[in-house]
Amino acid sequence: MSLRDKIEEANQIAVGRIIQSDPVWIDIREAGQVIDGLEDHMILHSGPPVPYADMCALHRRGMISGVLFEGWADNPEEADQLLSGGHIRIESALDHNTVGAGTGIITKSVAMMVVEDRNSGKRAATFPAEGPFQGGFCGWGLYTPEIAENLRMMKEELFPPLRRVLERTGGLPIKPILAESMQMGDENHTRQTAADLLFTHKMVLPILEEHLPQDILLKVMRYIVETPRFFHCFGQAAARSALLAASNIPYSTMVTAVGGNALEYGIKLSGTGERWFTAPAPMMKGRYISSQYTEKDQLPWIGDSCVVECAGMGGLAAAASPIVCNLRGMMLADAIALTREMETICISHNPNFPIPNLDFDCLPVGIDARLVLKTGTAPEIHGGMFNKEGGLIGAGSARIPMECFEKGLLAFRETYAQ
Repeated sequence: MSLRDKIEEANQIAVGRIIQSDPVWIDIREAGQVIDGLEDHMILHSGPPVPYADMCALHRRGMISGVLFEGWADNPEEADQLLSGGHIRIESALDHNTVGAGTGIITKSVAMMVVEDRNSGKRAATFPAEGPFQGGFCGWGLYTPEIAENLRMMKEELFPPLRRVLERTGGLPIKPILAESMQMGDENHTRQTAADLLFTHKMVLPILEEHLPQDILLKVMRYIVETPRFFHCFGQAAARSALLAASNIPYSTMVTAVGGNALEYGIKLSGTGERWFTAPAPMMKGRYISSQYTEKDQLPWIGDSCVVECAGMGGLAAAASPIVCNLRGMMLADAIALTREMETICISHNPNFPIPNLDFDCLPVGIDARLVLKTGTAPEIHGGMFNKEGGLIGAGSARIPMECFEKGLLAFRETYAQ
């Protein structure tokens, strides 16, 4: 069999793992119990690996927050000393079975939503939105007494009843929510408006059947109903569990992980395993929440939530959500054209996701590094724009740097040289 035939066969296997995935929300557990390799005195972060000394200010703040959250130090100065002295192990979230959205700060005691791909058995765990604090500790790297109390309340009061619901019902299937929401205007990266409503519809009766005390019931329902983009963590976990199943397939040139740390942006290819291929992190183009912000206030790309693009959501699903594209000044025709452009760099289409704006054609899936270089078309990724000082200041998109694919395919050729 020729090398080309081996690549084609491997890519069909890899993309098939995504298409055939069956993600189900099955549990809520502390990160140390469900993230493979996450140890005590260890903190995960978004993007490719980066030493503490080289991190952007947001990541350094998040590292200090993680140390304080776990009680490894009594104050920020002590935390900084521990980190600077190498006493805290620091690793990339995407080198584990999780996703580092935003700053992606994950320590052993963080409560995580666990999603299992019933087709492959692969599990991914992602941190939930923090109610009124939204990104809060994990996504924005913040730690205050109020955030600490909210995290305690979520873990001790909100999540036990939800765990009982999952145990009693056998879990909540995620793919039907993704499929229906993408026919209702979500692309399931920047926008989960429909998915949030569908999730609530699926959960409200099972929660009521728990016969909770009135005060706890109201807390649980308020948390679900009032938290913006509540479903976002489930879309990420569904994507990650499928991509874990599609990873480490010899000869495959499909992209299985992407993310940035504000300094570098990196990708992984299935056929080259867990190696990172990096380039300078790109800036995003989009719409700021206030006229006071300009590009000079914005960090280069930070966060891993763009792994959903690898599974055919976000920028690849632009046609499903012209509302999101309008944030960047695009019209419906532009959104459709963008998805059609993404088709030229993808291995296949996902029959689970027919889209009305595409005349019910299905969304592309499976980014092929070979096609990216052949066409000169970089994948479009959606996301939030972070202020250098912290917090979200807008929403927009970027293109993955071509240098990542050039490095990846060079390494691929060296690996499979004949």
